Amino acid sequence: MRGETAMNKYFSRAEKANMTRMMLLIQMLESVIQDYEEKMKDVDPEFMKDLRSCKTWGYKAIKRRYDFLDMDAARDFTRHLTHMDIVFVPNDKAVKYHNIVKEMSGSLVLPMEDFEKLYSGFIPKTCGKCHKKAWKECLIREVFRKYGVETVNNNAKNCPYSYPEAGINLEAWAKSWAEEHGLKFDNENIWKSDGEVHEDVEKQETQNAG
Repeated sequence: MRGETAMNKYFSRAEKANMTRMMLLIQMLESVIQDYEEKMKDVDPEFMKDLRSCKTWGYKAIKRRYDFLDMDAARDFTRHLTHMDIVFVPNDKAVKYHNIVKEMSGSLVLPMEDFEKLYSGFIPKTCGKCHKKAWKECLIREVFRKYGVETVNNNAKNCPYSYPEAGINLEAWAKSWAEEHGLKFDNENIWKSDGEVHEDVEKQETQNAG
């Protein structure tokens, strides 16, 4: 009998990407099988048997991984997948679709660089110090779950976004990072703006480093 290795209760960013690819590929495989069954003639039986086996074993692997997940993490991942499909889009059309999304009523298009600024601005005062007993009622956790923000503790028993629960001293880490990059450390505002609005984040970082 094979031994069991307990896997993490939450996905890392890399594993979430891999699981997404796997589930979308199995979804495509289902469509391929259906096409062969309904639209094609003289299909080799062994070929169809192997195709169905691919789908079956793929589902088994996914079910096995789901068994290790935290219940909320499993629900969130399944919910995210319902909004996904495999689409092949040439690069020259990507900007067009991005602009369509920007013009949608009630939508706010937030570049990842700006989200990271918000994240680094409030995390030291919230998740960086949090030991909440009622962590399942936390609004920040709700938003992180909704948008699939990567956890800091993939095997958490409590909140997977709590730095203290993960054994991470955020202030100590930030101080070490500042010293490593030759920057002045400010424990009241670990990461701060220079007061200007920067469209080019990479340019700002170069100026700060200088």
